[in-house]
Amino acid sequence: MNLMRVIEALLFSAQKPLSLREIAAAVRSAEGEESPNAFGKVKEAELVAALEQLKAEYLEQQRAFQLTEKAGGWQLVTDPKYAPWVRMLFPAPKPARLSAPALETLAIIAYRQPITRADVEAVRGVSI
Repeated sequence: MNLMRVIEALLFSAQKPLSLREIAAAVRSAEGEESPNAFGKVKEAELVAALEQLKAEYLEQQRAFQLTEKAGGWQLVTDPKYAPWVRMLFPAPKPARLSAPALETLAIIAYRQPITRADVEAVRGVSI
């Protein structure tokens, strides 16, 4: 079992950046098929070296994804060159619209605050 591939699997399955501490905890505590704890004593310096090696490997092979360090952690991200195609798969979300009754309720609350629910219902002329 290769440490770089274990880290790669962790990063691939994570939805957020993984800190070095999170990667170390997962690598050290997991039990693999080869041995009960193949990487139980791995040092953070070894993890950083493996991460940097993975990063260089992806750049050298011109992969469609990159390994970046951001937000205090490491994450696999799409290469910006491929952004137009990725955008087609994941269009930008449309802003949520409030219904007319919700806008009316918010306007009453803004104008007459502090106000109770019963008072809002009385002003609107509805009963829930």
